[in-house]
Amino acid sequence: MSFTDVIKKSVLEGFHTGDLSTMSMAVTLGMAVAMGLFIYAVYRLSARGSFYNRDFNKSLATLPVITAGILLAMQSNLVISLGMVGALSIVRFRTAVKEPTDTAFMFWAIATGIICGAGLYFIALPLTLILGIAILLSDEVPGVARNRILVLDGSYPYDEARTVGIVKKYAKWYNVRTESVHNDAVNLIIEVRKVKDASGLIRELRQTGAFHDVSLLVQEGTID
Repeated sequence: MSFTDVIKKSVLEGFHTGDLSTMSMAVTLGMAVAMGLFIYAVYRLSARGSFYNRDFNKSLATLPVITAGILLAMQSNLVISLGMVGALSIVRFRTAVKEPTDTAFMFWAIATGIICGAGLYFIALPLTLILGIAILLSDEVPGVARNRILVLDGSYPYDEARTVGIVKKYAKWYNVRTESVHNDAVNLIIEVRKVKDASGLIRELRQTGAFHDVSLLVQEGTID
C-alpha cells in the first residue's frame, strides 16, 4: 500500500459515511438547543441594560444548534464536508461588535456547538455551566460591576444626611469621591453601583430643592 493510499484510507475512516443514528443526532441537537437557551439566559441577565441587543441574543441561542448541525453534516459525508468548507470560506460577516463581552459570548456559542457536534457532551455541559455561573457571579465582585458616577451641583449648605439617605435608598453601594464648595455652590461626585431605579434617584434628589443639576453617568474606567 502506497503512502497516498494510507492517507486516503485514514481520511475516509474519519467519516461515519452516513451511519449517524437518528437518536444520536437528536441528542446532539437537543443538547445544543439546551445550551443555546442557557447562553441566551446568561447574556440577558448579564448584559448592560443600555447595550442589550435582543436580536444579537437570539443569534447567540441559534449558533450552537447551527454549528452542531454543520458538524453532523461534515461527519456524515466527505463530499458534504468539503462543500461546506468551501461555502463557509466565502461568507463574510460585517456586523460590528459593540461590546468586548459580545465577542466572548459569540465564541462561547460557536465553541459549544462544535463540542456538541463532536459528541463531547461531558466537556460541553460542565464548560457551559461553569462559564455561565462565573459570568453571573462576576457582577457581584466589587470592582467588576460597572459603576456609575453621580454628579450633583447645587447650593451650599445642603442637607447631607438626606442626600446620603436618598443615594443609599437607590444604590447598593456608594462612595463620595469629591465634595467641592465655592462660595454658596457645592459640587458632589459620588460613585455608585447597582442603581435599581436611575430615574427615581434623579427625581428624588431634584425634589430636595438643594440641587439644580443632577447627572448620572456611566463609568467606563476606574477612578483613583
